[in-house]
Amino acid sequence: MRVDGKFVDADGNKAEGQYPLLFLLRRCYGMIYRLMSESEPISEELMPVANKLSTIKKCLNEVLKYGGPYSPRDLYPYHLALHQIDSLRKDGKFYADDGSIPEGQAILVAQLSEAHELLEMLKESMSDEDEDDEEE
Repeated sequence: MRVDGKFVDADGNKAEGQYPLLFLLRRCYGMIYRLMSESEPISEELMPVANKLSTIKKCLNEVLKYGGPYSPRDLYPYHLALHQIDSLRKDGKFYADDGSIPEGQAILVAQLSEAHELLEMLKESMSDEDEDDEEE
């Protein structure tokens, strides 16, 4: 269904309406996140990661909200921060210092996925701007 962050049809062509689909997908992630946050607490060991993810998401939302022309260099710090958080995971899980698996895994994974989606939306809008510039 998605190739290189883009939705494609059965023939592998880029489907129309990428932004509405990404917007709806992001909204779904938000709803899932809110539901999960009500049912599962985040352990103390994972709070620094949760706080960092929350900050990254707020920054990405602000960049998306205000738009602008921006380059890959502008998005690099966000990409690096998400990569650092991804590198804390082993076998898809965040582990505590003692090797245990703390509570709040699902919330952090949902937040991380949402942050990656926001970054992909920004990259997508950047590539769309490049295509528009080439057409002119």
